[in-house]
Amino acid sequence: MNRQHISLSAELRDTLKLAGPIVLNQVGHMSMAIVDTIVAGHISTIALAGLGLGANFFWTFTAICTCCMLPLDTFFSQSFGARDEQSLQKYFVQSFWLCAIVAAASTIGVIAGLILYLHLTPPTPTTEAFAVYVRTVIWCLPSIFLFFPLQRYWQAQHRVLPFTIIIIAANVLNLAACLAFGLGDWGFPRLGVQGLALATVISRYAMLFGAIAFTWWQMRPASLRFVKMDWTVQRQFFRLGLPAASHAALEIGAFGIATLVVGVLGAVPLAAHHVCLMMASFTFMFPLGFSAAAAVRVGTFLGAQQPERARRAGWLCIGISAAVMAFFGLCYLAFARPLLLAFTHDLEVIRLGTKILVLVALFQIADGIQVSTTGALRGLGNTRAPMIANFLGHYPIGLALGFLLCFYFGFGVVGLWTGLSAGLVSVAIMLLVVWFRVTRDVAQLKPMAAHATIP
Repeated sequence: MNRQHISLSAELRDTLKLAGPIVLNQVGHMSMAIVDTIVAGHISTIALAGLGLGANFFWTFTAICTCCMLPLDTFFSQSFGARDEQSLQKYFVQSFWLCAIVAAASTIGVIAGLILYLHLTPPTPTTEAFAVYVRTVIWCLPSIFLFFPLQRYWQAQHRVLPFTIIIIAANVLNLAACLAFGLGDWGFPRLGVQGLALATVISRYAMLFGAIAFTWWQMRPASLRFVKMDWTVQRQFFRLGLPAASHAALEIGAFGIATLVVGVLGAVPLAAHHVCLMMASFTFMFPLGFSAAAAVRVGTFLGAQQPERARRAGWLCIGISAAVMAFFGLCYLAFARPLLLAFTHDLEVIRLGTKILVLVALFQIADGIQVSTTGALRGLGNTRAPMIANFLGHYPIGLALGFLLCFYFGFGVVGLWTGLSAGLVSVAIMLLVVWFRVTRDVAQLKPMAAHATIP
């Protein structure tokens, strides 16, 4: 009993040591969007609504495409756990071909979506701000997709602190650029929403250059030679990546559809919706960090042929995520109005946002459970279950209920958020059941590929 207690304590310590910097990295990514939203709120309500529409459109599609590369967690961590250096390097160099394919698809999708949306919607100040934002921020797409495999490669080897430093520095740069180009501080031209998008482009490329410099320093130029595309490896990536992207598309897409629907309700509901979505997304970064840590820890132990430790690591990350999100839920209930005042002084936006934040508070624990369980399953190589759970939870339950409450019963944006909350709770329940059943018999837990046995 005592030995089990010590083992669990050691596992908790190792998990927090890995997860802490990863959480900071995720929060750092989200902090840029938070800063953009705060600055937009100080420009005007129209700027805030336009930024909200543009950011949700752009980052929704980009995040879905990025999730095609999430299987890198599985392959990198399992290879590292098995001490299979040859496979690790093979997956690393092939990840850049995956990056090129996904970046091209994302660029085409964003451009096509922008043209279609502007064609279908009447011109308004909000849609004009939306178009200006997307046309500028699209230039950062290559930096986003190139940064991802570099971060994931070192993360699988528990080398996360350098990327934490890179992301913190990029946040400082983004804040300065938002003030300079968004508000026109220090004599710079006041570009409004376009300036906020420009700040994102500058900071994202700064992150990429930092990641390349660190990788170059660690691996040396000789290790970074050109390698032809291996279609066998690419098929392995997409076999896991397409369900992962589909699961993300279903979850993020549900909130994206909700944003487009709120857009027809007016600038005030859209502004309140975007501010609350930014806050919910910010706290979501914490369990998302534990989700990445769960994928790495579970995959590493599975590759090392230690299935019992893989199961324990997954449950630990799920439990920590639930506890962290319970804390944030209480904060939203206690400090709703002060939090909203940080984004805007529009009293109508604050009044509506306060009601939405109550719902955000209520689904925090479920949100933490569903994303951390998704990461743990990804460490096992299971990306199909999250895809199915997200479809069932967010569409027949979440959006259907949300639309009914929003339009038929007249609850507007609050009704829509009620449906989204119900969808998240249902997804969390389904994924917990799957994780319990899959890991109940540890003898059945096997890595994706055969690796060298640990001596």
